[in-house]
Order: sequence, then structure tokens, then C-alpha cells
Amino acid sequence: MAIENVIMMDVVGKIEDVDKFTKDIFLFNDIQIVDAMREIDSGRFILPIQEENINGLLGLSQLISGEAKMGEKNYIKMVNKLNDLYKGSLKLNMNSLAKGETDLDKALEKVAEFERNIVVEYDEITHINTQIEELKKSRTAYSYINEVNARMSELDSLENFSYSIGSVTKDNAARLKSIYNSVTSIVFHVGNQQDNEEVFMIISPKDFEIESHRILKALNYKLIEGFSSDYTETPREILQLIEEKISELQVKCAILFKNLNIHLEESRNDAAASFNTLGLYGNLNIIEKYMAFSEKSFYFSGWISKRDKEKMENIGKKYPDLIMMFFEINSGSGKPPTKLKNNWFFSPFEALVKMYGIPSFDELDPTPFLSITYMFCFGFMFGDIGQGFILSVVGFIMGKKGVELGKVLLRLGLCSVFFGFMYGSVFGFEEIIKPVWIRPFDEINTMLMTAVIIGMMMLLVAYIYSIINKLKKKEIKEGVFGKDGICGLILYSSLLGLLGLNTGIFKQSGLFNLILIGIAILMVVIVLIREPLSNYLFKSKQLYQEEVSEYYVESGFEIFEMLLGMLSNTLSFIRIGAFALTHVGLFMAFQTLAVMVQNGVMSVGILIFANIFIIALEGLIVSIQALRLQFYELFSKYYTGDGIEFKPIDLEINIV
Repeated sequence: MAIENVIMMDVVGKIEDVDKFTKDIFLFNDIQIVDAMREIDSGRFILPIQEENINGLLGLSQLISGEAKMGEKNYIKMVNKLNDLYKGSLKLNMNSLAKGETDLDKALEKVAEFERNIVVEYDEITHINTQIEELKKSRTAYSYINEVNARMSELDSLENFSYSIGSVTKDNAARLKSIYNSVTSIVFHVGNQQDNEEVFMIISPKDFEIESHRILKALNYKLIEGFSSDYTETPREILQLIEEKISELQVKCAILFKNLNIHLEESRNDAAASFNTLGLYGNLNIIEKYMAFSEKSFYFSGWISKRDKEKMENIGKKYPDLIMMFFEINSGSGKPPTKLKNNWFFSPFEALVKMYGIPSFDELDPTPFLSITYMFCFGFMFGDIGQGFILSVVGFIMGKKGVELGKVLLRLGLCSVFFGFMYGSVFGFEEIIKPVWIRPFDEINTMLMTAVIIGMMMLLVAYIYSIINKLKKKEIKEGVFGKDGICGLILYSSLLGLLGLNTGIFKQSGLFNLILIGIAILMVVIVLIREPLSNYLFKSKQLYQEEVSEYYVESGFEIFEMLLGMLSNTLSFIRIGAFALTHVGLFMAFQTLAVMVQNGVMSVGILIFANIFIIALEGLIVSIQALRLQFYELFSKYYTGDGIEFKPIDLEINIV
């Protein structure tokens, strides 16, 4: 449950080994490829000056990028065509690729046979579908003037008048109607388009055609597509011809499509084998575009997990004279990507963390803390056995269908069930079972006080996360003396202690009061003077980086903001208790309404609707509120989210 360590791997190998090495990289899969040319240009690709590296060193002066060398291979287009023919159902078989079952020449020969047989039918179907789409455009166009009882050839050959049919937005249509008297044309409203535009037929004297065109251009008048000089009959006759032509083409297309499907199924095995081979080489081509090449060598860079270093070294041993170098973080290898490593329970919540930002490589992964607190807050606000069970079932189904947030919903539903037992609530009814803890409406003050105490505990953990993150980043000043550092944690803890002593939570003690007040004042002073204090301790030449008066004015406002933030952040958690009460109160309102109607069937209907409404709407609101607490009250203290996500090879989807 952490951020996994990654290292940069730079490779220099013989040009004749590039395809085999690239295939090994593709099959290894868990590597984020980096543009080797960019790494070399930036000076981060460092090759030791040794005799055995002489060819690689000489090649650095005559490099070309993989993008320029590889270009676009024809077999990538063939893979795309196979993908279209089989509607994406063909997949790369990694097991057969690992066994070396690939023959590029044979695959190219098979695809050429496809070109001669299946693709001819496929292209004809595509051509017919294009014709049908054009005919549908014409059908739409002529339908606007189907009431015109004149041949189109006569309209097209008018000597003194010209006509056009086009559309404008509703706003511009209103403007057009308001200037009818000043338009030197006859304007007919002939219909409406689905995209909220109105269609007009404009007939203009040819002498005023330029003026009419100027006015229509100002109204963003767009001509309707689909009219053709090939149609000379009346609009109604043309529509009949178009319908007949569309029906004829659809029948022809159906026959071709049926034959094509038969041929596709007959050839599926050969197609799958060809797709596998060509897909492999297409992916290798994409990987090699990230490489750099000299006359005798290739250069490759990528991020891998530190635990995979030995595996990569074993791959490198297969190739004589291959140079494989590894660089730790902060050794000039650039900012590393972040690779999250969470167990099956916490990993679905990574999606919520990524909504805020990717963790940086030098900070703690907030996923476990977010997972626990988010589930707890949701369950506390939405405690009900029946409604939680429904959410769990919906989440389980969504998760099985590959929706990652469905797995989150499953866990939230289970927490809701747990708190349902705590509150004794089943589909809103509190008479069925006894509560393990309390009934929210019977103990309102307890609910609200518990919510605030939960918030205090979460904020204390957030301070600890903040301290660790700042110290990991070597931000000693903020980590020790800052408002979210050790001093901030001690100040917040002392204020909580004072609150406990003066509200009866803890036993009253005048001595402890004085001690805590003294600690709080001392922490405020340290936070106020943290810059000169840290500069003095680390023997910096300047105690202040700005004017002394400006620093203390700015720090004074920051202290006020810090104290106000501590109060507002703590009280913000009262919403957890408030929404728990709202959850109960909302069902009680529906329950009262069900009693008032005095009709058994209607009462049952109201109660069913109430549960659906609460699960859908309040469930959404509660999930947003719980997420808001994470982002605004907690993440703002300890999490930056400015990292770069580790993205291993997933190249099959890149062949488009």
C-alpha cells in the first residue's frame, strides 16, 4: 500500500538485435517507454566512457529518431482493416507471441488473400452505405419542399429569379422574420431541423441576388445539403425515386453483408493468426519510434519498477554487447512517474485519488487513508441495511462489467449495511431490529458531537501525513515549523486539549490549562517566525527573503487564516452527523405521507418510491459530500497531487 519505487533504464544495443529486443520489451509489458532521442538531447542518457562502449559513444554523434527511421509500415494499415472487418473482436494472443509463433511473410500473404476475397465485398458494402447516406441527405432536403408542385428542372432554369434552401438558428430566424419588409426576397418557412434550426426557402430576383446574399450571410444562413441537378422531377416524385433506390441498395447490402459474415467466419482462424503477427509487428513499430538509431546501434529508454531490475538484466544477457544501465531517482534521470501499489481492497479508490491528481513519487500514497475515511463517512451518513444492500448489489454488477467505480460502490454499500445495523434501520424502518449503537433521531446531540470528534481524528492523521510528506521532500521549514507541520500539529492538539478541559470532556485542571495555553502561544510564535528561525538554524546568510515588515504582515494574516482554518475544518465535519439525520428525516417524511393517503396500495407505492429516491438522489449527494471532505478538508493539508502517472505499454489500443 504505497508508491512503488521506479528506476530509469537506458539501453544501447546492436542494430541487428533491435526487433528481438523490442519484442522482449513488448512481452515484458510493465515498462513506461520514454523518447530516447529527447533523453539524449537533454543530457540524461549518460553512456560511460569505456572501451567496450566505443560504438555506442560514436553513434551518439550521428543519431536519427525512431519516428524518422521507422515511418508508417503497411502492415499497421492491414491490422486496422482486419480490426474493422471483425469489429474489434480479434485480440493479440500473448501466449503464442511469447512462444515465437510469428511468421511475418506468411501473415502478409494471408492478408493479401483477404484483400482479393473478403475486402472486395467489404469495400462494396462501404460504398453502398455511403450511397445510402447521400440518398438520405437528399431525402431530407427534398422533404422540405415536397409541397412544391413544380419540376426541379423548371426551378433550376428560371431566367429572372434564383432560389436557395437553407437553415438558420432560432434566434436568427426571429431576426429574419423581423426584417421581412426590408429583404429583397420572398421568404418561405419550410421546416425545422433536429439541431434546433429553422429551414427557409429564399427566392430572389437575380438583380438583387448580391444584396440578398449579404443579408443571409449576416444571419449565418447555411445551405441544406442533398440537392442535386441530377433530379429533374417534382420533389414528391424525387422522394419516391429516392425511397425506391434506398430500398434497393439496402437489399443488396444485406445480401453482401450475409455473404461477408459467412466468409469472415470461415476465415476467422487465419485472420486471428495474421492479426496476431501483424499486430505484434505493428506494436514493435510503435515502440521503435520511441528509440534513437545510429548506423550500428539502437538506443532505448524507459521507466521500470525497481523490483523488475533483475528480470530486465536477464533479458539483456540474451544479447551480446548490449549495454543496460539503471539510474535511481534524483540521479539526473528526470522526474519519475508514480506507480501505485495497493491491494485488492484499496485499489478501486485510486480512481478517486486521481480525480484530484496523481501522487508525486516523493509523497505518501493517500489511497489507503482516503479509502477508510471515505467509506466510514459514507456509511455514517447513509446507514441502512436494505438500501446499503441494494447499493452493494448494483456496485457488484457494475464491477463485473468492468466499471471501476462499481467496486467503490460495492464497498460503500457494505459500509452502509454496517451502519444500518448500528442504527437499526432497514429500508428506512426502525421498528424491525434493535440498533447496536443508537437511533440517530433519538440522540441528535450525540450524532453531531460524534461527527465532530471523527473529524478531529481525521485531521490529526492528515497532519501526520503532511509532516511525513514535507520531510520526505526535505522541506524542513514547513515540515517542522509550518502550519501543517509539527508545530501546526502540536498547536491543533493543544487547542483540542483546551476544548476538552473546558467542555467537561476531560477532568478540569487549572495547571493543564496553563500548560496547554503556553504551548499553543509558543507554537503560534514559532509558526510566525518560522522563516528567520529556520534560516538561523541552517546558517543561511539572510534571515528574511523579503522586507521584515512585509514578512510579519503577511505571516500575521497567515496565522489568522490558520486558526480560522482549524476551526472551519473541524466544524465542517458536523455535516456527517447532519446528513445522517437528514437520511432518517427524509424517510420519515415519506412515511408520514404514506400514512396520510390511507390507501394500502398507494402507501406501499410511496414507500417504494421513497427508497428509490433516497438511494439514487441522497446516495449521490452523500457520496459527493464525503468526497468534498476528502478534497477540501484533508487533501488540502497534506496532498499536492502533482505527479506523473506510470503508464506501462498498452499498445494494442494504439493501432488505429
